[in-house]
Amino acid sequence: MSTPVSKGIVLVVDDSTDTLGLLNEALMKEDYTVLVAMDGVQALSIAARLVPDIILMDAMMPNMDGFEACIKLKDNSELNDIPVIFMTGLSESEHVVKGLEVGGVDYINKPINLDELMARLKVHLKNARITRSARGALNEIGPMAVACDIHGQLLWATDSASLLLAELSQLENHSDDHMADLIGQWLARKPEKHSSLRIDVGRSLQLRYLGQPSPAEFLFRILDDDELRARNALRDGFGLTDRESEVVYWLSLGKTNREIGQILSMSPRTVNKHLESIFPKLAVDNRTAATSRCLQFLNQR
Repeated sequence: MSTPVSKGIVLVVDDSTDTLGLLNEALMKEDYTVLVAMDGVQALSIAARLVPDIILMDAMMPNMDGFEACIKLKDNSELNDIPVIFMTGLSESEHVVKGLEVGGVDYINKPINLDELMARLKVHLKNARITRSARGALNEIGPMAVACDIHGQLLWATDSASLLLAELSQLENHSDDHMADLIGQWLARKPEKHSSLRIDVGRSLQLRYLGQPSPAEFLFRILDDDELRARNALRDGFGLTDRESEVVYWLSLGKTNREIGQILSMSPRTVNKHLESIFPKLAVDNRTAATSRCLQFLNQR
């Protein structure tokens, strides 16, 4: 008889042995791997040794409560993308608000409805895996991308974006808080997907809003002046549209249709449709010739 494949690792944090026993049994029946902790200190220690896929966190516990534990998790770059679901009493609405403010993705009321819990676990595990996959893909293909919360505070960044942010932090007239304020004010106006924000934070940058990979995350691609100058030169030099200049810019960097689609939030098929319009404007008939034509043009400039 084959051993069931685990649906994921769940860390349950609660100071009640009855609750731990109930959830441990229910989750194991659903083929989850279960870790348990009785306070926030234990939870952080366990998570550092064996990273869980999701955490069920009691709000009120001795030694370190769930709110403080969640804050420390979100401050740890190795653990901050673990979704945390808070468990709280029916009458403790202030706990619900505080749990979401410190980085929780959801909450469930006690006494716990196991069917509801399993449904929420499934949704948040799926969302977390999609987000991790998207981050991995962005890191692989190389664009500068960041995710912020609704207030503009940085949640994560690709490697190339992290390098840029480190450079900005060394500038005398740069402030991370000022940058967050500008982004937060813009998000408050509910911008449309693919719209852009131009900011000057010690260096002129353009942020392209790509959408929300999860309810609490707003994803941006950072365009620096070098990229903008190259794209504008290609646009003006060959009579391209703004979207065509984006596609051909990444084509000139050797990206595939799939990679270009991931960077620009479009399907590979849409990328190909753009290329069909671009080739005649460049007076070429294939990708290799188009790449060569663009590189030659940019080098001459």
